[in-house]
Amino acid sequence: HQTGAGIYRFDAPGEFHSVGFWWSGSLPSAEVALIYGDDEIGCEYALAFPHDLNQSAAGAAGASHVSALLHGNKNQVSGLLLHVPAAQSVGDFSILWIRADWVAQPKQQTPTQTQTQTQTQTQTQTQTQTQTASRPPIYDRASWGANAPNCTASYCTTTHIAMHHTAAASEFASQSWSECAANVKASQIYHMVTRGWCDIGYNYLICPHGDIFEGRGGGDDVRGAHDGYNCGSMGVAMMGYFHPLQNQALTVAMQDAFVALSAYKCEQQGIDPLGNSFYAGYGANQETIYGHREVSATACPGDLAYAELPQLRQRISQSMGGGVMILDNALATFTGSWNTGASSADKYGADYRWASTGVSTARAFWTPSITRAGDYEISMWWPAGSNRNPATQVGLLLNGRLFTASINQQLQGGQWNVLGTVPLPVGNHATIGLSNFGSAGWVVVADALRLVRQ
Repeated sequence: HQTGAGIYRFDAPGEFHSVGFWWSGSLPSAEVALIYGDDEIGCEYALAFPHDLNQSAAGAAGASHVSALLHGNKNQVSGLLLHVPAAQSVGDFSILWIRADWVAQPKQQTPTQTQTQTQTQTQTQTQTQTQTASRPPIYDRASWGANAPNCTASYCTTTHIAMHHTAAASEFASQSWSECAANVKASQIYHMVTRGWCDIGYNYLICPHGDIFEGRGGGDDVRGAHDGYNCGSMGVAMMGYFHPLQNQALTVAMQDAFVALSAYKCEQQGIDPLGNSFYAGYGANQETIYGHREVSATACPGDLAYAELPQLRQRISQSMGGGVMILDNALATFTGSWNTGASSADKYGADYRWASTGVSTARAFWTPSITRAGDYEISMWWPAGSNRNPATQVGLLLNGRLFTASINQQLQGGQWNVLGTVPLPVGNHATIGLSNFGSAGWVVVADALRLVRQ
């Protein structure tokens, strides 16, 4: 019933843990609040709006139910999956849906009551026969009480890993493993009942405490339903809302879990976590570890989570057995005047930087974080070009000592060029870079750096 202008109250017909909303139509902004007791507001959360959703994400799961809800107004869909704080009695809750333009960021209150829950589920492995030392602990579907899927699993060899967020801010407030497990179960029901899919869309979900849950049923390399293309991509959802207005941030435990899971999968399938390769479902090249927004019109995985991807890729690479570390120019530090270029077809990554010689000093340098001491082969990549400086100055600053050399960037463009092999200690003690020193009329290019532990 309506309780005010644009405000509607829904009384729960019975006890519940989670509630899913789906709204089709003009709704510029809104929030949902749970109320209990004497109309005390327990928590308020924004709905996830069209920019944070992707209807085509159903993929092989099907979206007939969703299509029926949309009534041809696909661009105005909003939705939310909201969970009850575990410390409260679910029977005392009503639902309040407030429909109004945003004035201020909604408040989020931590429940004042606490309740100790016993974790009775068993932490299990879904592939005990093929487990390796680098495989992180994963809670299988039985541990969170998954329902059987309504479709037959299909498979695609994993070549890419996609990061998502669930856009459910209340999941970030979970107080225990059992709350996280219940939230995963609620997500499956939301996907299957509210959204009309045949199973939960994500392959894996990671809760704020770092616990990893198996999502889509079918085992390794099963095709999920998470970015609209799916075939060849493993979808990993971070449980929370890492985007305005909620602005939650990935916990250290979540980041560690994402690194461990991704490193395991990359080792298993021979994926370069710093690379770019053909994504079969997408039909084009794509970074091997990417954010949902890179292939779909969505804000997912949220600005704050997406900003962590560069350093997460580096950590994944370092934690793999090969010890390969690639630092693109986006991870370099620049002083002086540099330009961004993208016209050379043989560049590494999306672009490169270039600076003219014979003008004021400009430097580009990388400071890699070494986690395992050893001898490292150092290589640079630059795109080919006749205007490159034939005597580009490169240098290695290690523990206060500077070692320099000259390279000809007119030669061997579009490939890794080995500069040498040096012993590097653990930490950030080495800086490797180049400068625009030289006679006027040339350009120097800073594109990418690679270190390979020998």
